[in-house]
Amino acid sequence: MKKKINETLLELICGILASGAGIEVIDLIVTGVYVQFSGLRFRFAMGLWIGILVAIGLASHMYRSIDRALDMQPKDAEGYMRRAYLLRTVIILLAAAAVHYLKLGYVMAYFVGVLCLKFGAFLQPLMHKFLGKFGK
Repeated sequence: MKKKINETLLELICGILASGAGIEVIDLIVTGVYVQFSGLRFRFAMGLWIGILVAIGLASHMYRSIDRALDMQPKDAEGYMRRAYLLRTVIILLAAAAVHYLKLGYVMAYFVGVLCLKFGAFLQPLMHKFLGKFGK
């Protein structure tokens, strides 16, 4: 049975994508269009969007973890949330290592993409208003 995506999670994901697109536009303006076709530009973009994909996965995992923990006893929920946090931290570090060693993109751009999770959280109220206009 497929569950409907939570409205808040959808707004968070939209905020992550919007902040990532904003960073990409800022990068294009700062580096200039002449760098667009070089390998440097491509590696930055790849690192950034890999980080954004990881941020979306982290947001989904965080939502599922909180949802499950709410059905547990307080002591069990605390341990479960600690393990879930540790798992997300390990995923961030393993993905950073993969980006670096497989030369998929710049690691710092990857971390900026992961930080889009935080930017998306700040943009969530704005996304709520923006998506609410289209939903009605």
